[in-house]
Amino acid sequence: MNVSLKLDTSNNGKEKPLYIRLRGKSVNGKTEETSISTEIKLLPRHFKNNGISKSSPNYSSKIKVVNSILDEIENIIGEINHQGEIPNPTLVKHLYSENRVSKEVVTPNYRSFWNSFEEFYLSKKHNSRGYVKTLLTLKNHLLGFQKHSKRTITFEYITGKTILFQSHFQDYLWSQKNLSNGYINKLFNNLSNFLFWSQQLNYIQQKPKFTKLREVDRDEKIYLKTEEIYKLFSSSKWNYKEKKDFKTNPHITIIRESLEGTRSKHFGNELKVTNWELVKDVFLFMSSVGCRYSDIEHFKVRHFDFKSNVQTLTWIQQKTNKNVSVPVTDISGNIFKKYSRGKSLEQRLFPKISQQKFNKHLKLLLRDLKFNRLVSHPKMKGSEIIDNDDKQLWELISSHSGRRSFIKNLIDLGNMDYKTIMKLSGHRSYSEFLKYVSVNQEDLMKGSQLYRLQSKNEQDELEEILNTISSFDDDKRKLVLQMIRSLK
Repeated sequence: MNVSLKLDTSNNGKEKPLYIRLRGKSVNGKTEETSISTEIKLLPRHFKNNGISKSSPNYSSKIKVVNSILDEIENIIGEINHQGEIPNPTLVKHLYSENRVSKEVVTPNYRSFWNSFEEFYLSKKHNSRGYVKTLLTLKNHLLGFQKHSKRTITFEYITGKTILFQSHFQDYLWSQKNLSNGYINKLFNNLSNFLFWSQQLNYIQQKPKFTKLREVDRDEKIYLKTEEIYKLFSSSKWNYKEKKDFKTNPHITIIRESLEGTRSKHFGNELKVTNWELVKDVFLFMSSVGCRYSDIEHFKVRHFDFKSNVQTLTWIQQKTNKNVSVPVTDISGNIFKKYSRGKSLEQRLFPKISQQKFNKHLKLLLRDLKFNRLVSHPKMKGSEIIDNDDKQLWELISSHSGRRSFIKNLIDLGNMDYKTIMKLSGHRSYSEFLKYVSVNQEDLMKGSQLYRLQSKNEQDELEEILNTISSFDDDKRKLVLQMIRSLK
Protein backbone atom coordinates (compact mmCIF):
# COMPACT_ATOMS: atom_id res chain seq x y z
CA MET A 1 0.00 0.00 0.00
CA ASN A 2 1.28 3.45 -0.93
CA VAL A 3 1.23 6.34 1.60
CA SER A 4 1.93 9.92 0.44
CA LEU A 5 1.05 13.58 1.00
CA LYS A 6 -1.61 15.29 -1.10
CA LEU A 7 -2.64 18.96 -1.32
CA ASP A 8 -6.32 19.48 -2.14
CA THR A 9 -6.14 22.07 -4.94
CA SER A 10 -9.90 21.94 -5.49
CA ASN A 11 -10.37 24.08 -2.39
CA ASN A 12 -11.23 27.71 -3.26
CA GLY A 13 -9.26 29.32 -0.45
CA LYS A 14 -5.74 30.64 -0.80
CA GLU A 15 -4.48 28.00 1.63
CA LYS A 16 -5.21 24.40 0.64
CA PRO A 17 -5.83 21.51 3.06
CA LEU A 18 -3.10 18.89 3.32
CA TYR A 19 -4.02 15.17 3.41
CA ILE A 20 -2.30 11.82 3.86
CA ARG A 21 -3.23 9.81 0.76
CA LEU A 22 -3.65 6.01 1.05
CA ARG A 23 -3.62 3.96 -2.18
CA GLY A 24 -3.75 0.16 -2.47
CA LYS A 25 -5.78 -2.96 -3.24
CA SER A 26 -9.22 -3.34 -1.69
CA VAL A 27 -10.69 -6.59 -0.35
CA ASN A 28 -12.10 -7.26 -3.84
CA GLY A 29 -8.67 -6.82 -5.39
CA LYS A 30 -9.50 -3.48 -6.99
CA THR A 31 -7.35 -0.36 -6.60
CA GLU A 32 -8.84 2.12 -4.13
CA GLU A 33 -7.79 5.49 -2.68
CA THR A 34 -8.77 7.34 0.48
CA SER A 35 -7.29 10.16 2.53
CA ILE A 36 -6.75 11.26 6.14
CA SER A 37 -6.84 14.94 7.08
CA THR A 38 -3.81 16.46 8.76
CA GLU A 39 -5.81 19.63 9.66
CA ILE A 40 -2.94 21.62 8.16
CA LYS A 41 -3.36 24.23 5.43
CA LEU A 42 -0.63 25.31 3.01
CA LEU A 43 -0.16 27.76 0.20
CA PRO A 44 0.55 25.84 -3.03
CA ARG A 45 4.04 27.39 -3.20
CA HIS A 46 4.83 25.77 0.18
CA PHE A 47 4.07 22.24 -1.17
CA LYS A 48 6.99 21.04 -3.25
CA ASN A 49 8.09 17.55 -4.36
CA ASN A 50 5.11 16.03 -2.51
CA GLY A 51 6.31 17.54 0.75
CA ILE A 52 6.17 20.68 2.91
CA SER A 53 8.66 23.38 1.92
CA LYS A 54 11.00 24.66 4.65
CA SER A 55 9.89 28.21 3.78
CA SER A 56 6.42 27.43 5.13
CA PRO A 57 5.59 29.29 8.39
CA ASN A 58 5.84 27.05 11.48
CA TYR A 59 7.57 24.45 9.31
CA SER A 60 8.98 22.45 12.26
CA SER A 61 5.61 22.16 14.00
CA LYS A 62 3.84 21.10 10.80
CA ILE A 63 6.44 18.42 10.05
CA LYS A 64 6.05 17.05 13.59
CA VAL A 65 2.29 16.70 13.11
CA VAL A 66 2.64 15.01 9.70
CA ASN A 67 5.33 12.64 10.96
CA SER A 68 3.23 11.66 13.99
CA ILE A 69 0.32 10.72 11.70
CA LEU A 70 2.62 8.81 9.33
CA ASP A 71 4.15 6.93 12.28
CA GLU A 72 0.70 5.97 13.52
CA ILE A 73 -0.34 4.76 10.04
CA GLU A 74 2.87 2.73 9.80
CA ASN A 75 2.13 1.12 13.18
CA ILE A 76 -1.40 0.23 12.07
CA ILE A 77 -0.13 -1.35 8.83
CA GLY A 78 2.48 -3.31 10.82
CA GLU A 79 -0.16 -4.57 13.25
CA ILE A 80 -2.41 -5.73 10.36
CA ASN A 81 0.49 -7.60 8.75
CA HIS A 82 1.37 -9.15 12.13
CA GLN A 83 -2.14 -10.60 12.35
CA GLY A 84 -1.71 -12.24 8.94
CA GLU A 85 -4.13 -9.91 7.12
CA ILE A 86 -3.58 -7.68 4.10
CA PRO A 87 -3.81 -3.92 4.81
CA ASN A 88 -6.07 -1.87 2.57
CA PRO A 89 -6.84 1.90 2.56
CA THR A 90 -10.36 1.53 3.98
CA LEU A 91 -9.26 -0.71 6.88
CA VAL A 92 -6.24 1.47 7.72
CA LYS A 93 -8.36 4.65 7.79
CA HIS A 94 -11.02 2.90 9.93
CA LEU A 95 -8.44 1.77 12.50
CA TYR A 96 -6.80 5.22 12.48
CA SER A 97 -10.20 6.84 13.19
CA GLU A 98 -10.81 4.44 16.07
CA ASN A 99 -7.43 5.35 17.55
CA ARG A 100 -8.36 9.02 17.30
CA VAL A 101 -11.44 8.38 19.40
CA SER A 102 -9.60 6.36 22.06
CA LYS A 103 -6.50 8.52 22.06
CA GLU A 104 -6.91 12.11 20.94
CA VAL A 105 -4.08 13.31 18.76
CA VAL A 106 -3.27 16.94 19.55
CA THR A 107 -3.06 18.93 16.35
CA PRO A 108 -2.04 22.59 16.60
CA ASN A 109 -4.46 25.19 15.29
CA TYR A 110 -2.13 27.12 13.07
CA ARG A 111 -2.26 30.90 13.29
CA SER A 112 0.38 33.43 12.41
CA PHE A 113 2.19 35.18 15.26
CA TRP A 114 0.66 38.57 14.53
CA ASN A 115 -2.89 37.27 14.01
CA SER A 116 -2.60 35.44 17.31
CA PHE A 117 -1.24 38.52 19.07
CA GLU A 118 -4.16 40.59 17.79
CA GLU A 119 -6.59 37.96 19.09
CA PHE A 120 -4.76 37.95 22.44
CA TYR A 121 -4.91 41.74 22.63
CA LEU A 122 -8.66 41.80 21.94
CA SER A 123 -9.23 39.18 24.65
CA LYS A 124 -7.45 41.44 27.17
CA LYS A 125 -8.93 44.72 25.97
CA HIS A 126 -11.33 44.93 28.92
CA ASN A 127 -8.54 44.60 31.50
CA SER A 128 -7.15 47.66 33.27
CA ARG A 129 -6.01 50.47 31.01
CA GLY A 130 -2.48 50.21 32.39
CA TYR A 131 -2.16 46.54 31.49
CA VAL A 132 -3.60 47.05 28.00
CA LYS A 133 -1.07 49.83 27.46
CA THR A 134 1.80 47.45 28.32
CA LEU A 135 0.57 45.08 25.58
CA LEU A 136 0.56 47.91 23.05
CA THR A 137 4.06 48.88 24.16
CA LEU A 138 5.24 45.29 23.64
CA LYS A 139 3.63 45.20 20.19
CA ASN A 140 5.31 48.46 19.17
CA HIS A 141 8.75 47.26 20.33
CA LEU A 142 8.32 43.95 18.47
CA LEU A 143 7.28 45.80 15.29
CA GLY A 144 10.26 48.14 15.69
CA PHE A 145 12.59 45.17 16.12
CA GLN A 146 11.06 43.46 13.07
CA LYS A 147 11.67 46.54 10.94
CA HIS A 148 15.18 47.11 12.32
CA SER A 149 16.30 43.49 11.90
CA LYS A 150 14.43 43.04 8.60
CA ARG A 151 13.22 39.68 9.86
CA THR A 152 9.57 38.71 10.24
CA ILE A 153 8.65 37.57 13.74
CA THR A 154 7.06 34.12 13.70
CA PHE A 155 6.23 31.51 16.32
CA GLU A 156 8.94 29.30 14.83
CA TYR A 157 11.57 32.04 15.25
CA ILE A 158 10.66 32.54 18.92
CA THR A 159 10.00 28.94 19.96
CA GLY A 160 12.54 27.20 17.72
CA LYS A 161 15.40 29.68 18.15
CA THR A 162 14.61 31.09 21.56
CA ILE A 163 18.17 31.93 22.62
CA LEU A 164 18.90 33.64 19.30
CA PHE A 165 15.62 35.59 19.35
CA GLN A 166 16.10 36.81 22.94
CA SER A 167 19.69 37.84 22.22
CA HIS A 168 18.72 39.82 19.10
CA PHE A 169 15.64 41.43 20.65
CA GLN A 170 17.31 42.56 23.89
CA ASP A 171 20.34 43.89 21.95
CA TYR A 172 17.90 45.99 19.93
CA LEU A 173 16.18 47.26 23.10
CA TRP A 174 19.54 48.18 24.65
CA SER A 175 21.15 49.83 21.64
CA GLN A 176 18.18 51.38 19.83
CA LYS A 177 15.75 52.11 22.69
CA ASN A 178 18.19 52.60 25.58
CA LEU A 179 16.03 50.49 27.91
CA SER A 180 17.13 49.14 31.28
CA ASN A 181 17.25 45.46 32.21
CA GLY A 182 14.23 45.86 34.48
CA TYR A 183 12.07 47.29 31.70
CA ILE A 184 13.23 44.60 29.25
CA ASN A 185 12.35 41.89 31.79
CA LYS A 186 8.81 43.29 31.96
CA LEU A 187 8.53 43.13 28.16
CA PHE A 188 9.65 39.50 28.11
CA ASN A 189 7.25 38.72 30.96
CA ASN A 190 4.33 40.06 28.88
CA LEU A 191 5.58 38.15 25.85
CA SER A 192 5.67 34.97 27.98
CA ASN A 193 2.06 35.60 29.03
CA PHE A 194 1.05 35.81 25.36
CA LEU A 195 2.96 32.63 24.48
CA PHE A 196 1.37 30.76 27.40
CA TRP A 197 -2.05 31.89 26.14
CA SER A 198 -1.09 30.66 22.64
CA GLN A 199 -0.05 27.30 24.08
CA GLN A 200 -3.37 26.97 25.91
CA LEU A 201 -5.22 27.50 22.61
CA ASN A 202 -2.91 25.01 20.92
CA TYR A 203 -1.37 27.60 18.57
CA ILE A 204 2.07 26.45 19.70
CA GLN A 205 3.07 23.15 21.26
CA GLN A 206 5.50 24.47 23.87
CA LYS A 207 6.11 27.84 25.52
CA PRO A 208 9.77 28.88 25.46
CA LYS A 209 11.53 29.99 28.64
CA PHE A 210 13.38 33.30 28.53
CA THR A 211 16.44 34.05 30.65
CA LYS A 212 15.85 36.89 33.10
CA LEU A 213 18.34 39.75 32.92
CA ARG A 214 20.17 40.73 36.09
CA GLU A 215 18.78 43.79 37.88
CA VAL A 216 20.08 45.99 40.68
CA ASP A 217 18.88 44.74 44.06
CA ARG A 218 17.47 47.96 45.50
CA ASP A 219 17.07 47.83 49.28
CA GLU A 220 15.40 51.24 49.45
CA LYS A 221 12.00 51.47 47.78
CA ILE A 222 10.27 54.65 46.65
CA TYR A 223 7.74 55.57 49.35
CA LEU A 224 6.73 58.42 51.67
CA LYS A 225 7.78 58.23 55.30
CA THR A 226 5.19 58.81 58.00
CA GLU A 227 6.27 62.45 58.50
CA GLU A 228 6.07 63.01 54.73
CA ILE A 229 2.54 61.57 54.68
CA TYR A 230 1.59 64.09 57.38
CA LYS A 231 3.21 66.88 55.38
CA LEU A 232 1.22 65.99 52.27
CA PHE A 233 -2.02 65.60 54.21
CA SER A 234 -1.64 68.99 55.91
CA SER A 235 -1.10 70.79 52.60
CA SER A 236 -4.20 72.46 51.14
CA LYS A 237 -2.31 74.72 48.74
CA TRP A 238 -4.07 73.58 45.56
CA ASN A 239 -7.43 72.58 47.06
CA TYR A 240 -10.55 73.92 45.35
CA LYS A 241 -11.78 75.54 48.59
CA GLU A 242 -8.69 77.73 48.69
CA LYS A 243 -10.33 79.73 45.86
CA LYS A 244 -6.99 80.50 44.26
CA ASP A 245 -6.59 81.74 40.74
CA PHE A 246 -5.81 78.33 39.31
CA LYS A 247 -5.03 79.88 35.95
CA THR A 248 -1.61 80.76 37.36
CA ASN A 249 -0.78 77.05 37.26
CA PRO A 250 -1.30 75.59 33.76
CA HIS A 251 -1.41 72.05 35.19
CA ILE A 252 -4.46 72.68 37.41
CA THR A 253 -7.96 71.80 36.21
CA ILE A 254 -11.30 71.67 38.03
CA ILE A 255 -13.00 68.29 38.37
CA ARG A 256 -16.79 68.21 38.81
CA GLU A 257 -18.68 65.06 39.77
CA SER A 258 -22.46 64.79 39.96
CA LEU A 259 -23.93 63.59 43.26
CA GLU A 260 -26.68 60.96 42.99
CA GLY A 261 -27.57 60.28 46.63
CA THR A 262 -30.75 61.35 48.36
CA ARG A 263 -28.61 63.50 50.65
CA SER A 264 -27.11 65.46 47.76
CA LYS A 265 -29.63 68.28 48.20
CA HIS A 266 -27.95 69.09 51.51
CA PHE A 267 -24.47 69.29 49.95
CA GLY A 268 -25.14 70.64 46.46
CA ASN A 269 -25.47 68.77 43.18
CA GLU A 270 -21.80 68.17 42.49
CA LEU A 271 -18.42 67.56 44.06
CA LYS A 272 -15.75 70.11 43.06
CA VAL A 273 -12.03 69.45 43.48
CA THR A 274 -8.89 70.29 41.56
CA ASN A 275 -7.03 67.52 39.75
CA TRP A 276 -4.02 68.00 42.08
CA GLU A 277 -6.32 67.84 45.11
CA LEU A 278 -7.76 64.56 43.84
CA VAL A 279 -4.29 63.15 43.15
CA LYS A 280 -3.15 64.09 46.64
CA ASP A 281 -6.21 62.56 48.32
CA VAL A 282 -6.11 59.34 46.29
CA PHE A 283 -2.39 58.86 47.04
CA LEU A 284 -2.97 59.45 50.76
CA PHE A 285 -5.88 57.01 50.63
CA MET A 286 -3.70 54.31 49.03
CA SER A 287 -1.01 54.98 51.64
CA SER A 288 -3.63 54.48 54.38
CA VAL A 289 -5.37 51.33 53.11
CA GLY A 290 -2.62 49.67 51.05
CA CYS A 291 -4.64 49.24 47.85
CA ARG A 292 -3.31 49.25 44.29
CA TYR A 293 -4.25 51.96 41.83
CA SER A 294 -6.37 49.44 39.89
CA ASP A 295 -8.66 49.21 42.95
CA ILE A 296 -9.33 52.94 43.21
CA GLU A 297 -12.02 53.24 40.53
CA HIS A 298 -13.89 50.27 42.05
CA PHE A 299 -14.28 51.68 45.56
CA LYS A 300 -17.87 52.51 46.40
CA VAL A 301 -19.40 54.26 49.39
CA ARG A 302 -20.82 50.95 50.69
CA HIS A 303 -17.32 49.49 51.14
CA PHE A 304 -16.92 51.43 54.38
CA ASP A 305 -18.37 49.96 57.58
CA PHE A 306 -18.89 52.56 60.29
CA LYS A 307 -21.37 50.50 62.32
CA SER A 308 -18.96 48.14 64.08
CA ASN A 309 -16.74 49.10 67.02
CA VAL A 310 -13.67 49.07 64.75
CA GLN A 311 -14.47 50.94 61.55
CA THR A 312 -13.19 49.04 58.52
CA LEU A 313 -12.91 49.24 54.76
CA THR A 314 -13.52 45.96 52.91
CA TRP A 315 -13.06 45.37 49.18
CA ILE A 316 -12.01 42.73 46.62
CA GLN A 317 -8.59 43.35 45.08
CA GLN A 318 -8.80 43.62 41.29
CA LYS A 319 -5.45 41.94 40.66
CA THR A 320 -5.83 38.89 42.89
CA ASN A 321 -9.61 38.66 43.48
CA LYS A 322 -8.81 38.46 47.19
CA ASN A 323 -11.12 39.92 49.82
CA VAL A 324 -9.24 42.39 52.05
CA SER A 325 -10.35 44.29 55.14
CA VAL A 326 -8.34 47.06 56.83
CA PRO A 327 -9.12 49.35 59.76
CA VAL A 328 -10.03 52.94 58.90
CA THR A 329 -7.32 55.43 59.88
CA ASP A 330 -7.72 59.13 60.65
CA ILE A 331 -6.51 59.95 57.13
CA SER A 332 -8.55 57.37 55.19
CA GLY A 333 -11.63 58.20 57.27
CA ASN A 334 -11.20 61.92 56.60
CA ILE A 335 -10.84 61.35 52.85
CA PHE A 336 -13.83 58.97 52.78
CA LYS A 337 -16.08 61.54 54.43
CA LYS A 338 -14.93 64.21 51.98
CA TYR A 339 -15.67 62.16 48.84
CA SER A 340 -18.73 60.20 50.06
CA ARG A 341 -20.68 63.26 51.16
CA GLY A 342 -24.01 63.40 49.33
CA LYS A 343 -23.44 60.15 47.41
CA SER A 344 -25.52 56.97 47.28
CA LEU A 345 -24.10 53.70 48.61
CA GLU A 346 -23.54 52.39 45.07
CA GLN A 347 -21.83 55.53 43.76
CA ARG A 348 -18.08 55.43 43.19
CA LEU A 349 -16.03 57.04 45.93
CA PHE A 350 -13.54 58.89 43.70
CA PRO A 351 -13.89 60.71 40.37
CA LYS A 352 -12.13 58.84 37.55
CA ILE A 353 -8.59 59.77 36.54
CA SER A 354 -6.26 57.69 34.35
CA GLN A 355 -3.14 56.21 35.94
CA GLN A 356 -0.96 57.96 33.38
CA LYS A 357 -2.34 61.38 34.33
CA PHE A 358 -2.24 60.46 38.00
CA ASN A 359 1.49 59.66 37.91
CA LYS A 360 2.27 62.77 35.90
CA HIS A 361 0.47 65.13 38.26
CA LEU A 362 1.67 63.34 41.40
CA LYS A 363 5.25 64.17 40.37
CA LEU A 364 4.34 67.78 39.59
CA LEU A 365 2.48 68.20 42.88
CA LEU A 366 5.32 66.78 45.00
CA ARG A 367 7.84 68.90 43.14
CA ASP A 368 5.73 71.98 43.90
CA LEU A 369 5.52 70.98 47.59
CA LYS A 370 9.29 70.40 47.70
CA PHE A 371 9.49 66.69 48.42
CA ASN A 372 13.20 66.79 47.68
CA ARG A 373 14.57 63.92 49.80
CA LEU A 374 17.43 62.28 47.89
CA VAL A 375 16.89 58.64 46.95
CA SER A 376 19.25 56.16 45.30
CA HIS A 377 17.57 54.32 42.41
CA PRO A 378 20.22 52.76 40.11
CA LYS A 379 19.37 50.63 37.07
CA MET A 380 21.23 48.11 34.94
CA LYS A 381 21.62 48.21 31.18
CA GLY A 382 23.33 45.05 30.04
CA SER A 383 26.17 44.52 32.50
CA GLU A 384 26.53 48.24 33.33
CA ILE A 385 24.92 50.18 36.17
CA ILE A 386 23.25 53.38 34.95
CA ASP A 387 21.35 56.20 36.68
CA ASN A 388 23.56 55.75 39.72
CA ASP A 389 23.20 59.38 40.87
CA ASP A 390 20.76 60.17 43.68
CA LYS A 391 17.45 61.66 42.56
CA GLN A 392 14.89 63.75 44.37
CA LEU A 393 11.89 61.87 45.72
CA TRP A 394 9.32 63.63 43.51
CA GLU A 395 11.16 62.48 40.36
CA LEU A 396 10.69 58.80 41.23
CA ILE A 397 7.28 58.81 42.91
CA SER A 398 4.44 56.83 41.29
CA SER A 399 1.01 55.46 42.16
CA HIS A 400 2.52 52.21 43.49
CA SER A 401 4.48 54.21 46.07
CA GLY A 402 1.22 54.50 48.02
CA ARG A 403 1.06 50.75 48.64
CA ARG A 404 4.77 50.74 49.51
CA SER A 405 4.22 53.58 52.01
CA PHE A 406 1.40 51.63 53.68
CA ILE A 407 3.55 48.54 54.18
CA LYS A 408 6.79 50.26 55.21
CA ASN A 409 5.12 52.63 57.68
CA LEU A 410 3.23 49.72 59.27
CA ILE A 411 6.55 47.92 59.73
CA ASP A 412 8.07 51.05 61.28
CA LEU A 413 5.25 51.16 63.86
CA GLY A 414 7.05 48.20 65.43
CA ASN A 415 3.92 46.61 66.90
CA MET A 416 2.89 44.25 64.07
CA ASP A 417 4.51 41.12 62.67
CA TYR A 418 4.94 40.53 58.94
CA LYS A 419 2.18 37.93 58.79
CA THR A 420 -0.38 40.41 60.14
CA ILE A 421 0.76 43.13 57.73
CA MET A 422 0.51 40.63 54.85
CA LYS A 423 -3.09 39.99 55.90
CA LEU A 424 -3.82 43.71 55.60
CA SER A 425 -1.97 44.15 52.30
CA GLY A 426 -3.47 41.02 50.77
CA HIS A 427 -0.15 39.38 49.93
CA ARG A 428 -0.31 35.61 49.53
CA SER A 429 3.40 34.85 49.37
CA TYR A 430 6.27 36.01 51.55
CA SER A 431 8.54 36.48 48.50
CA GLU A 432 6.12 38.95 46.91
CA PHE A 433 5.67 40.79 50.20
CA LEU A 434 9.44 41.25 50.60
CA LYS A 435 9.50 43.27 47.37
CA TYR A 436 7.70 46.01 49.32
CA VAL A 437 9.97 45.96 52.38
CA SER A 438 12.26 48.97 52.13
CA VAL A 439 15.56 49.06 54.04
CA ASN A 440 17.18 52.50 54.21
CA GLN A 441 20.19 53.94 56.04
CA GLU A 442 18.11 54.82 59.11
CA ASP A 443 17.02 51.19 59.43
CA LEU A 444 20.62 49.99 59.19
CA MET A 445 21.77 52.43 61.88
CA LYS A 446 19.31 50.90 64.35
CA GLY A 447 21.77 48.02 64.54
CA SER A 448 24.09 50.26 66.55
CA GLN A 449 21.77 49.74 69.55
CA LEU A 450 22.70 46.04 69.69
CA TYR A 451 24.71 45.17 72.86
CA ARG A 452 24.74 48.82 73.95
CA LEU A 453 26.86 49.27 77.10
CA GLN A 454 26.09 51.79 79.81
CA SER A 455 28.40 54.73 80.33
CA LYS A 456 30.91 54.60 83.20
CA ASN A 457 28.71 56.85 85.37
CA GLU A 458 25.69 54.62 84.70
CA GLN A 459 27.72 51.53 85.61
CA ASP A 460 28.94 53.16 88.86
CA GLU A 461 25.37 54.10 89.82
CA LEU A 462 24.12 50.60 89.08
CA GLU A 463 26.93 49.03 91.13
CA GLU A 464 26.15 51.34 94.08
CA ILE A 465 22.46 50.40 93.96
CA LEU A 466 23.27 46.68 93.84
CA ASN A 467 25.66 47.02 96.81
CA THR A 468 22.98 48.86 98.82
CA ILE A 469 20.18 46.34 98.21
CA SER A 470 22.45 43.36 98.88
CA SER A 471 22.12 44.12 102.59
CA PHE A 472 18.29 43.94 102.42
CA ASP A 473 16.37 40.83 103.35
CA ASP A 474 14.89 38.71 100.51
CA ASP A 475 11.42 40.24 100.49
CA LYS A 476 12.69 43.83 100.56
CA ARG A 477 15.30 43.09 97.84
CA LYS A 478 12.66 41.56 95.53
CA LEU A 479 10.40 44.61 96.03
CA VAL A 480 13.20 47.06 95.10
CA LEU A 481 14.17 45.04 92.00
CA GLN A 482 10.53 45.00 90.84
CA MET A 483 10.38 48.81 91.22
CA ILE A 484 13.59 49.19 89.15
CA ARG A 485 12.21 46.95 86.39
CA SER A 486 8.95 48.93 86.25
CA LEU A 487 10.92 52.16 85.75
CA LYS A 488 12.58 50.71 82.67
